[in-house]
Parts: sequence; structure tokens; C-alpha cells
Amino acid sequence: MTPGAASESSGPTSRTADTPPWPPTVVVVAYGNEDHLELCLHTLGPDVPIVVVDNGRSERTRGICESVGATYVRPPANIGFAAAVNVALSEHRVPGSDVLLLNPDARLPLSHLIAMCEELHHSSDLAAVGPRLVDPAGAAQKEFWPVPSPWSALAGVIGAADRLSRRRFISGAVLLLRGAAIDSLGTLDERFFLYAEETDWQLRALKAGWRVGLAPEATAVHLGGGTSTDPVRRELLFDASAERFARKWYGPVGWQVFRAASLLAAMRRLLMARSQDARTTQRRAITHYWRGPVRCAQSHEVAL
Repeated sequence: MTPGAASESSGPTSRTADTPPWPPTVVVVAYGNEDHLELCLHTLGPDVPIVVVDNGRSERTRGICESVGATYVRPPANIGFAAAVNVALSEHRVPGSDVLLLNPDARLPLSHLIAMCEELHHSSDLAAVGPRLVDPAGAAQKEFWPVPSPWSALAGVIGAADRLSRRRFISGAVLLLRGAAIDSLGTLDERFFLYAEETDWQLRALKAGWRVGLAPEATAVHLGGGTSTDPVRRELLFDASAERFARKWYGPVGWQVFRAASLLAAMRRLLMARSQDARTTQRRAITHYWRGPVRCAQSHEVAL
């Protein structure tokens, strides 16, 4: 199946609970910061099959995987997040199994993964669930986000995207995907190098009649930005994926509305920014959306 393609059976067939299959296949895409990866894998433990796709091509990462019994996959280059996940799904996923996408900068104990599996299979129309997210100090992080659209971008100009957006997706930092939904909807869209791939998959699920939700009894510690120390590159990749997402789902006209609204929202945030770092970030966003994020990323030779 082409990455991102859906099969003929594209939605849930019933609304009743089923028995959680065990174990899920855990997929971790690594790119540097081996300390975070080591803590991530040791927190989860050895009782589930873990596949680590190492886009950073690090010998230390290989050693960490060997020490915990995880399958180590080393692609020929940094192929991006979506493509790396798809390698794991096509070559190492147990047929029919659920899949946990786990960021290396997240920590999820096994008991909380079990709670996620139970929540996912409590209703057969759930395609994906995430846990509650907290930072290392225990402060709550946001789990649900508005699905990007021209409408949500326009609402964002007045800071009302959360309140006015109809569709929401759940954070991909720790995300459990139902095996039947993967079989029905297909894998991640590899046109997204980094960011928006989990949003795209969840929107496909929502449009096919599935739901996404929260497993309230599960909690993961999430550092955030743990695999990237370069904010310029991170913002370029994020904005470029936003452009690709808008063009895919809303076409050229929808993208131009999204782009204009994103410009206005960045200008509003610039006027409200109190720190120099925040102002610099918003100036970069204005530059990206004025020139076009994909064009900016290409001019900076950022992999897409």
C-alpha cells in the first residue's frame, strides 16, 4: 500500500468494545540526544516489542537498543519521521497489532501503556488515543490541538482557534494507533518530513468516521523539542509541513487563506511579545509565511 493511502474499508464497523490485543508494537524514531532515548526505553521496559529507527545513525543509539533488546534499524540517511515510522510498520510490525508512536523525549511506564490499550479498545470507533502529558516538573501540557485549516487559522488571528475549531487532533508525542485503523487508513504520508504527519493521519481517520481521544488514566512525561536544539530549523520544518498540510487538504485557495491568516496571527503575536526571543520567533514566522515556508526551507537547505 502506498504510504498514506486508504483501503476500500475506510471506517469503523461497530461501536462496541473489544479485547485489547497485546502487545502493541512500539516505534521510536531517534535522532541524536541518546540520553533521552535511553531513559525513554528503560522507562517502558523490556516487555513489549520496540523498534527504534535511527535517523541520526548513532553507534551509541545502536548500543542502547542492544542493551534493552529493542530492534535497531539504521536507514541509509535521515529519511524523516513519517518515512522512518513506515519502515518500522512495513518491516517489523506484528500483523494486526496496535502501534505506539513514542517520542524519544517522552517517558511512559508500561502500566500506563496498558491503560492506553484498554481505553483504545473500550470503543471500537477509536482510531487513536494519547495519554495525559506533563513536563518533567509535573506541569500539564496540552494534549488536544485544533486541526489546522483556513478557518482555524482565521480564528487564530484573534486567538480563538481552540474555542472555535470543530475538529481536534491529539498530540503525537505519545500516540497509540489502533491496528484495524492502520490497516484501513494506511500508513503515514511521507510527504511530511517532520511535523503534521500525525495530524494528517488523524484527519484521515476523522473523515472516515473514526474518533481520537484521551486515555485519562495514563500519563507520560514529555520534555518537548528533545531531539532538536536548533530553533530556526525546527520552525522551518514546522511551517513547511503546515504549508504541505494546507495545500493537501484545502487546495491552492485554502493555502492562500491559511497563509494570510498565519501572517496576521504572527503579526499579532509580535505586537504582544514581551521578550526578545518571542519577538525573534514571530519575525521568523512572518518571513516564512511571506516568502512561503517550503521555499524558505529549501533556500536554507533544510531537508524536506
